[in-house]
Amino acid sequence: MVKAIVNLLFFLGLFLFIFSRQAGIFLIAAAVVIIFIIIAERKAVINEEWSILIRGAQGQRDKVISATKEHIEISKAPSIEMKEEEVGPSLTPSTFGEKRAFLIVADRRNLKLGNFKTYINANDYGDSLFVSWYLTYMPDVWQVLASLVPGTRKIIGLDELNLFNKQDLTAYVTCVHNCLLEAVEKLMMGIGQEPSKIDRKTRGFLGIS
Repeated sequence: MVKAIVNLLFFLGLFLFIFSRQAGIFLIAAAVVIIFIIIAERKAVINEEWSILIRGAQGQRDKVISATKEHIEISKAPSIEMKEEEVGPSLTPSTFGEKRAFLIVADRRNLKLGNFKTYINANDYGDSLFVSWYLTYMPDVWQVLASLVPGTRKIIGLDELNLFNKQDLTAYVTCVHNCLLEAVEKLMMGIGQEPSKIDRKTRGFLGIS
C-alpha cells in the first residue's frame, strides 16, 4: 500500500511538473519524505535465536567472541563476512541512546542470504555471562529503495526463499551456531563447568540442535 502511494505521488508529481512546477515539486517532495520514513523505520525481524546464561563467567565476553570468530574462520564456510559493531535495540547503527557490541555474521553468496544476518552478543549479568545470537532479516537500504520500482523484488533478492536458498541458509546458521557453542563449551570447561548440559536447540523456524 505504501509503495503504491509513493509511486502514485512520484509519477503524478512528474506529470504535474509539466503544467505546474510548484505542484509537481510538492508531490515529488512528499514521495521523498515517505521514502525517508520507510528507511528510518525499518527494523530487523528476528527469525531464530539462542541463548545461555553461564554462571561465574563474568568478564569473559572477549574470550567467547574471539573464539567464535576463530572457529568460523577455521570452518572455511564460503563467503562469510564478519564485523564487530555497536548497535541500538533495533539492531541498526545508533548515534544516540543505549548501544551494545555485537559480532555480526553474514553469508554473502547471494542477495537473498545477505539479508539474513546473525548478531552474536555476550554481556555480563551479575556474576554471570549472558551469551546469545539472533538471526535477523532486514533488506539493505538500496534494496528498500529499489523495491519501490514495480517488478524488481525478484531481481534484487527480495522474493521468497527457494529450496536451495533454505538449504544454504540452514547450513550457514548451523555453522555459526556450532562455532559459538564450541566457544561456550571451551569457556565452561575452563571455569570447571560441565558443557554437556547445554540446551543446544534454537528457537525459530529452523529449529537447529
